[in-house]
Amino acid sequence: MQAYALNPLPVAKPNCLIWYPGDPCDQLLQQYHQALELRQQQEWQFSVTAPFEKQIADQQKQIADQRAQIQILQSKIDSQTMEALRGQARGQAMLDGLGVIIGIGLAFVMVIASFRRLARSSTVASPERSRAASA
Repeated sequence: MQAYALNPLPVAKPNCLIWYPGDPCDQLLQQYHQALELRQQQEWQFSVTAPFEKQIADQQKQIADQRAQIQILQSKIDSQTMEALRGQARGQAMLDGLGVIIGIGLAFVMVIASFRRLARSSTVASPERSRAASA
């Protein structure tokens, strides 16, 4: 809030007699009236603007509080986003690992099945070869 410095009033109204326009007493009275008028104008201006300045100061404080709340919420959102991404990455890594394990298992089964088939066909072919060789 902006504080107004009010002009001080002259100590007392000059109590002198004006002999001619522009004499020192006339100048003192004019200065006194100007100072009085300026003081009244400043008091009026202060009475009009003071409530608005208080309202502006309150709103600026509220804006600062809301900015602080926004920053807190933004940091919460960032941390929750990071945690969600980490969880998603863990899940994906687990699925990838499971896929690797299943792939290795299937490959192992295929190798064993191939060896069995080869072993069976070589044992079946061996007696036929032995018969053909003996005949």
